[in-house]
Amino acid sequence: MSDDGSELVDNNVYAPTQVALTSAAETQPLPPFYVVSTTKLVLLSLATLGMYSLYWFWRHWKRYGIDSGRRLYPVWRSLFAIFFAHSLNRAIDQRLQDQHSRHRWSPGAWATLYVVTVILMHVVSRLPEPLLSAQLAFALTLLPWAAQMVAMVQAQRAANIACGDPSARQNRRLSLANGCWLLVGGLLWLLIVFDAIYVYRASTEMMMLTVAF
Repeated sequence: MSDDGSELVDNNVYAPTQVALTSAAETQPLPPFYVVSTTKLVLLSLATLGMYSLYWFWRHWKRYGIDSGRRLYPVWRSLFAIFFAHSLNRAIDQRLQDQHSRHRWSPGAWATLYVVTVILMHVVSRLPEPLLSAQLAFALTLLPWAAQMVAMVQAQRAANIACGDPSARQNRRLSLANGCWLLVGGLLWLLIVFDAIYVYRASTEMMMLTVAF
């Protein structure tokens, strides 16, 4: 500081350069929704036999709650997703509209498809054994389950665009934990297929014996 109160400029060439440090959180704010590639979404849904949807909804509501500053109870909204699927899609669509995005989709229709497929899968799985075998019940749930994943993919594609990452570059690779889930899921699917083949052969042999006698 000079005698007149003015600040002197430090011309020391050996003095360390003063750099304004900015945290990564300030330079790159967190996205308002969960970002994940649609391929990864489908793979993990298959590997976990649909349980990934709970985590998927939880992450979306968690991120949206932080971004909006609202207390949304993401755990309950994921457990009772059929009551909140429409509001999640509306929130995603509202963000797209605020950004004047050209992405066009039907948030209400896709949310309705998700809700209907979840209810159908629940009803089929609760049918009594004499009326419908466990193997046949599982086979009948595959179609609505596929439709459910399509609805989730549409919502995720819109969410990725709303987060400024249409290709989900920040979350498209499979982690070690994801690989473990895929391995376990692959083994489960093998067991399901072998069980279905065994039951089919047993029932065929029983029918042949019945006809023979």
